[in-house]
Amino acid sequence: MHPGLEIAKTLARVGGHVLRERFTTARATGVADIPVSGKEITTDWLTAVLCAEHPGARVTAFRTEDVSSGTSTRWRIAVTYNEIGRNSELPEALFVKTTRGFKQRLTLSLAHVLDGEPNFFKHLRPHLDIEAARGFHGAADPASGRSISLMEDIAVAKGATFCTPKTPISRAEIEDLLSTMAHWHARYWDSDELRGHTWLKPPSGHFHNLDRLIGFAKRSEVGAQRARSVIPDSLISLQDKLYRGLERSLEIASQGPLTLLHGDSHIGNTYRTSDGRMGFTDWQIVMRGSWAFDFAYTVNSGLDIADRRAWGRELLEFYLDRLGAAGAAAPDPDSAWLAYRRQSFFPYFVWLATIGHSAIQPKYQPDEVSRGIIERAATALVDLDGLAALDG
Repeated sequence: MHPGLEIAKTLARVGGHVLRERFTTARATGVADIPVSGKEITTDWLTAVLCAEHPGARVTAFRTEDVSSGTSTRWRIAVTYNEIGRNSELPEALFVKTTRGFKQRLTLSLAHVLDGEPNFFKHLRPHLDIEAARGFHGAADPASGRSISLMEDIAVAKGATFCTPKTPISRAEIEDLLSTMAHWHARYWDSDELRGHTWLKPPSGHFHNLDRLIGFAKRSEVGAQRARSVIPDSLISLQDKLYRGLERSLEIASQGPLTLLHGDSHIGNTYRTSDGRMGFTDWQIVMRGSWAFDFAYTVNSGLDIADRRAWGRELLEFYLDRLGAAGAAAPDPDSAWLAYRRQSFFPYFVWLATIGHSAIQPKYQPDEVSRGIIERAATALVDLDGLAALDG
C-alpha cells in the first residue's frame, strides 16, 4: 500500500473510533474489553484478567493514579481483593500502559508496534527468568488502536528507580544488564518457536515502518541541526553517507542467527532496584534480529564515553561468555566485535529522529535526554568507525 494511502486510511479509521468514544464511554467488564483510562476500569474487568486462575478470588475495590503521557498513557492501579484473592498473593500494585490519545494510536499503529508489548507479556515474558516487570494482561485492537499492558509496578514492588543518560552506570551494573540480555538472547537463539511469532519484525522491517511514518531521513537531518552542539564535527559532513550506512547496518541486523530483541534497549529503558539489580522495561518494540543490535544500543547509550572506551572489548567478552553459558552458540570475539561496530548506526540515528520530530508528532523524549544519548552514540560511531566496519 502507498504510504500516503495507508496514513489516510489509518487516520480515518482510528480517528472515527476516537470521535465516537468521546460520546460513548464503555465500561470494561470482560477479558475481551480493552480499557484505556481509569474511568473505563471496573472491578469485574480486573477480576476477569487477574483472578481467572484462582477460583473464588475477586477484586473488591481499586484506585487509579495518573503518571505520565508520551507514546503511551501511563497510570497506576492499587487493587484490593477479597480474602481468597489476598491469600492467593495476587498483585496489588499495578502499572498500566494504554493508547488513550489519538496521536498515540496513530503513531503505534502506523509504526506497526501497537501489539508489541501486549504480545511480549502474553507470549514471551512467562518463559524468561530475567529482571523485568511481570506482565498480567495485554491486549490490542488494530481497528481502533486501543491497547493495554497491565504489569507489575516495579517502583512499588522492587523500589525501582529509572535511569537516564545522567545516571552513573558502574561496571558491575552494565554487566548485570548485559547478563540479563544474554539470557533472553540465548533463550530464543535461532529459535523455531520465535519464528512462529510473525508479529516480531526484523530491524530492517521496523526501520521501513518508521520511515514510512515519519520520513526518517528528513527527521534525522532536522535532529542533527537541533543537536549540533553535541555531534562531533567529523560526522556533520557525512550525514548522507552515514544514512546509507544505517540502511546497510539494519539489513545486517536482520540476518541470522536471529533471536529476541528488546528493540529499544537504551539506558532510559533500564532501572535499578532497591537491592541493586539492573533491569529492562518498555518492551513495546520487541523484534527478531541479531544480538548485536541490542548490545550496541545498550552499551553506546548507557555508558559515559570514557567508560565505554575503557570497557568496551571486555564487556563484549563478558556478554559472549554469558551467552555461551546460557546455551547459545556464541560467535568468536573478533566476529562479534565487527558485528558490534556495524550496529553503531541505529542508536545515533533513532535519537536524531527523536529530537527532530515534526510538529504533528508527539514529543517522545525531553530534548535533554535526546542530546545526552546522541552525544554518546555519535562519539561511539566515530570511535568504532562504523562505516569502515561495513566494508570489513
